[in-house]
Amino acid sequence: MTAESLARLVATELAAEGFPRVPAQLLMRLMVEPTGSMTAAELAAASELSPAAVSGGIRYLGTLGFVRTDVVPGSRRHVYSLPPVPWYASTLTQDRYRAIRALIEGGLEGVEAGPPRDRLTEMAEFFRFLQAEMPALWERWQASRA
Repeated sequence: MTAESLARLVATELAAEGFPRVPAQLLMRLMVEPTGSMTAAELAAASELSPAAVSGGIRYLGTLGFVRTDVVPGSRRHVYSLPPVPWYASTLTQDRYRAIRALIEGGLEGVEAGPPRDRLTEMAEFFRFLQAEMPALWERWQASRA
């Protein structure tokens, strides 16, 4: 099996698990690109996607921190690449739920006692727990790689 074939299979599985299909295709295409970087035109051609689909997919991946965007020196073209911290590890190094947790905690005063308040409280507590645990998990991952 080639790297490209495997990337297509993994992208299909990511989509089956709920990850948007086009961003999954683009992410996995970057994963198997030797340089880990491609322009929008290269991504469109390699993935057989329209420029608009690539643009939207890259925007989504950028929001998650799974790709980064740089400008090709001397041009107006962008090049998209995998970040220094692997995308799959970014969930361990970024507090993605801080804003949601702050909204819940700030709004709980106005929510009357009962199941909705209990569920929202537990949600905020879970995100607080993740924030506390993720750095240790990242350190364990790094140690396992040494």
